[in-house]
Amino acid sequence: MKPKLNISFSGGRTSAVMTKLCVEQYNKTHDISITFANTGCEHENTLKYVDQCDKHFGWGVVWIEAVVNPEKGKGIRHKIVNYATAARNAEPFEALYQKEGIMNPAYPNCTGRLKELPMNSYLARELGWKRGEYWTAIGIRADELDRVSQKRLEYKFVYPLADAGWTKEDVKKECASWPFDLQLKGEHYGNCVWCWKKSLRKLLTLAKDDESIFDVPKRLERLYATTNVPDGTARKQFRNNMTTEQLLHMARTKKFEPYRDINQLNFGFFTPNYDVFLDTGSACGESCEIGADID
Repeated sequence: MKPKLNISFSGGRTSAVMTKLCVEQYNKTHDISITFANTGCEHENTLKYVDQCDKHFGWGVVWIEAVVNPEKGKGIRHKIVNYATAARNAEPFEALYQKEGIMNPAYPNCTGRLKELPMNSYLARELGWKRGEYWTAIGIRADELDRVSQKRLEYKFVYPLADAGWTKEDVKKECASWPFDLQLKGEHYGNCVWCWKKSLRKLLTLAKDDESIFDVPKRLERLYATTNVPDGTARKQFRNNMTTEQLLHMARTKKFEPYRDINQLNFGFFTPNYDVFLDTGSACGESCEIGADID
């Protein structure tokens, strides 16, 4: 029997390059599964990029989404979708919030619930892969080692690009040779677009660009802020215990230097100094990788 390798393709450039290299190196020696877990809050261009990568390289990516059982004690399973049928209106997120309530820095379980669990369900129920008998490849680079899980061996996570010394510049050079690209306005649009894990500078910049990006979290907050909260206290989604409306108000009233990707800056631009209030966030850039909720 061949060893088994599960490739978690998140939809970002780094993850795409990792997937390409893994397929090229291991397609003859391993049984490979490639999964993309859609949460319903990814940018449309992310979905398009996953579809383009899959068709161009012939990977056979399996698109999955979480199926949340509303009954207490019942776990999350999966369903298989595709580019055309993938959720685009936060349906998996809403099902999770309806059962478990708002996710935020104090309850950071959305990646595990909406990506890891449905992926594990797919591997077990569709392929018969048992936990512990396969490794999962995750797209994190050598210049973002702080995102590598400390429990990587326990959970059998492998980080091919980080281990091989690939940096963001290496990924950019590789992607530049492809006939398509992830056409986002900046990496702050990646991941679930309004993700509360992003820094305030990124979120405020998004709100300046287009407040409608936050229609979904505003609606979810209105409907599920007190769900699964024993004392009925409304949970707030964003850093510093802010509601969506408070975040939008800050974007309208606070003076701040907008977020720009490093590759969009040159010596003629003012590069803001690191600000603890504005720039504290997770290391998530253009994608959200599994394993984030474990440590």
